[in-house]
Amino acid sequence: MPNLDDHRADPALVDSPLSLDQVRAGLAHHEAAHAVVAAALGVPCTRVRVMRVTRADGTGWTGSTSYQDARVSAYGLALIAAAGEHGELHHLAAAGLLSPATARTACSEHDRDTAISAASALGFTIVLDGPAPADPDQGATWTEVSEEARDLVTELWPAVSAVAEALLANTDFTLTGDEVSDILAGHLH
Repeated sequence: MPNLDDHRADPALVDSPLSLDQVRAGLAHHEAAHAVVAAALGVPCTRVRVMRVTRADGTGWTGSTSYQDARVSAYGLALIAAAGEHGELHHLAAAGLLSPATARTACSEHDRDTAISAASALGFTIVLDGPAPADPDQGATWTEVSEEARDLVTELWPAVSAVAEALLANTDFTLTGDEVSDILAGHLH
């Protein structure tokens, strides 16, 4: 889902308030939240990873979660996309690292834009500003989507944490869909 050009630059190079380990932990919780909310909506993932990327403008870190083909509503897709940012924000708060500066590092406009585009392709309108369509089956505001995603992440936090911890424990920062399913078997009922 995320575009690799939307990666986080090496914190040492941009005077980030977070260390490299804290950046990776934030990304792990971001990707774990995508995977867990997707699973809760019946969309299993095939792989979750946090990775180092090198581009012309430097080296950084990003994450990626891929999914199995499954039926999900446009609103459900938007919830999955919005969950990442809230997973990262929840992690920063739990770790005592949440501040205006670190909250900005969790901002995921690329996830939001992907969700809006995918929903539109399915005939569902998600608006950033202004009122949503009168019929809730036709659209919603991004604020509505984001607030529900935040609530889901809070409700599913033990599962999000478990997936993120397993992701960080792997030397290649990668989990297969089967590994995620095994972790979630003890959390999602």
